[in-house]
Amino acid sequence: MLTTVAAVLAAALAAAAVASLPSWLPGRVVALRVRVFARVNGGEGILVPGDLVGVERFREVYSHPAASGRSEGAALSDLFWYWLSPGAELHQEHLEAGARYDEVARTTRRFLAVPQAEAEDLARRCVARTLCDLRRRQGGRPSAERLRDLMMPVWADLYYELVFGRPCPPDARALIVGNADDVVTALKCCGLRHMERRHRLTRHLAGLLDRTRHPLPDGFFDAERALYLQGTFFNTAVVQMSEAMAHLLMVLAQRPAVQDAVRARDDRYLDHVIAETMRLYPLFGVAHRITTGDIELDARTTIPSGSVLCFDYPAFHRAGFADPDAFDPGRFDPERRGAAPSAT
Repeated sequence: MLTTVAAVLAAALAAAAVASLPSWLPGRVVALRVRVFARVNGGEGILVPGDLVGVERFREVYSHPAASGRSEGAALSDLFWYWLSPGAELHQEHLEAGARYDEVARTTRRFLAVPQAEAEDLARRCVARTLCDLRRRQGGRPSAERLRDLMMPVWADLYYELVFGRPCPPDARALIVGNADDVVTALKCCGLRHMERRHRLTRHLAGLLDRTRHPLPDGFFDAERALYLQGTFFNTAVVQMSEAMAHLLMVLAQRPAVQDAVRARDDRYLDHVIAETMRLYPLFGVAHRITTGDIELDARTTIPSGSVLCFDYPAFHRAGFADPDAFDPGRFDPERRGAAPSAT
């Protein structure tokens, strides 16, 4: 009898654990990833905020001129080279400060400097095209769609048109989405890279270098220009914007009152909703920088040159907020002073 009761109880607990997975598992996974990324650098890894740097000094250390190294001297960088290869050595997130970085950054800004009305019109057209394609595939019948899969074609279309000034052909969209999905799957440690997907996109972009809306980085070989386009716009941009939009759609789907408020209010409220979504669900969770000089915290404590600072965004985003787990876009309203929280 006791054995039967124990078995039933164990089954009930297991079922409860499985049912509650969506609520607690993501946070555990992000926390584990932060710890792994901090420890992969051995004794050089310093978690911020952490034992050495409190949350009250996060911004100070984050913006310190010596906290500027991106790649050289960090074991964690090797992981990013794997995720971003080929072309990681040309990626803005990996290039060290200098003339080459400045040229790449200038080029990226040229492509992204689009009037707001033009950018909004482009986004509407890309969303409409993706939804039309989805309805055609569904044949009028609803189907379950992963939000990330729904968003990747949107951003593939948008960045293609932003770079080349013309709508994205279906074959190019398939190459971009296939590559981006491969990258983010590996980035989340859910699968290995399939490099031929990456190479197919590289070859496609190499044939379009004379069709870009703006000149590509000066002093680069054509192969490097293709990899620059791939890494900046058709890897990082597509992946991160798709993830961000998936988070935003998830938040809105769970909160009908927030949906209604977004429709009824001006764009500033939508900005607050986006900011609160990114506070609760930062895209990557951790970023690392290698110190290029000593950072003196006080008379007794110095972060030595060559240290690897691992900035823990989820921990920082929770600090200083009342009820940090609550979704409250009003936190970002400068006019709110002690008012009731926004719709949650």
